[in-house]
Amino acid sequence: MKPRVQAIAAITLVFAMNTSLASAQLIAPKLSISTIATENLQVVGSNGVRGAAAAVLDENQLLLGGGQKGSHLYLFNLSTKSDQLLGRVIPASERINDARFAITDIAVLSKSATSANLLISYPSLRKNGNCVVVKLDSYQLTLGSKPTITKGKNWFTSKPCVPISAVQHAAGRLAVIDNKTTYLTVGDLGYPKIGSKSARGDLGSIFKVSASKIEKISTGHRNQQGIELISNDLYISEHGPRGGDELNLIKKGADYGWPIVTYGQAYSSGDYVRPTRAGTHDGFQLPLYNWVPSVAPTELVQLPATGKWGAWSSQLVMATLKEQALIFIQLSSKDKVGQVASVDVGDRIRDLELLPDGRLVATTDSGNLLLISGGQ
Repeated sequence: MKPRVQAIAAITLVFAMNTSLASAQLIAPKLSISTIATENLQVVGSNGVRGAAAAVLDENQLLLGGGQKGSHLYLFNLSTKSDQLLGRVIPASERINDARFAITDIAVLSKSATSANLLISYPSLRKNGNCVVVKLDSYQLTLGSKPTITKGKNWFTSKPCVPISAVQHAAGRLAVIDNKTTYLTVGDLGYPKIGSKSARGDLGSIFKVSASKIEKISTGHRNQQGIELISNDLYISEHGPRGGDELNLIKKGADYGWPIVTYGQAYSSGDYVRPTRAGTHDGFQLPLYNWVPSVAPTELVQLPATGKWGAWSSQLVMATLKEQALIFIQLSSKDKVGQVASVDVGDRIRDLELLPDGRLVATTDSGNLLLISGGQ
């Protein structure tokens, strides 16, 4: 593991539209990045590869979901840089050889010295109908010399079951509210009927979920791959089509407009759905910030209040795929973005988490773990 410090020469600093700040311009942080090779945890499919899903168990251990079949849960030790297979999460009958059929997120609801309660989300193939749903299941993790996982109750299964060709945009991100409740994002699954409110069902929505209750919070989303709960405020990052990636503050009952409006454009005349009013967001809940051209956002994390993040302490950081960067986002208030800085990391980040010591840990599509700290 060799640390590398990112130079800031190629950093671009941009400013949110219509925002006036009295504070001085923030300088994009220098990053120190250490790399651990974890190729055996990389998801491999006939259509390519993707990085593992991640969750922090404690200061020295991660849970990583992936592997060649996309279905395995591992316990990863940061000190020894070694992994231990805990078991398979997605049954073989519920996936095909496609990198998108993989664990999408892992949440730790509660933990003791000997066990942990987990939630795991993933797209699931229903072979009888040749269609796909998004599932959220609970698991019990038993710790010790031979840790094991045991499947519990299914908390959520999306409807409708959509054609297998529409497996893209599962989302499936989790933000824990308390030890019994979580927020869950469900993408549009690339469903051609997503424009019909009666046909779309659960797709393109955010839910508040417990073992006994499901509540729809918002609609009109495309592919929400980032989520962060700050106090009672829920932020998500989501992919637009060709451009139009968004940072949103979620309001209960709000419609965020997809696929009617987007600041992006359709990919082609043959796309699964073409936005009705591309280039605008009129008539729907506006994003806090948007990116044109696209950066392909993934996970959101709030930086710690203490440590070496300087002026960016307590602010948001967003991982990206296409941009291969971390994007630092200042919230001048809970519903206004101040300054935004992009720092290149040279890899497609699939998941991003915060370690107890204030460092960030990222999984990448190249099969690496990145340990990232800020410099003064």
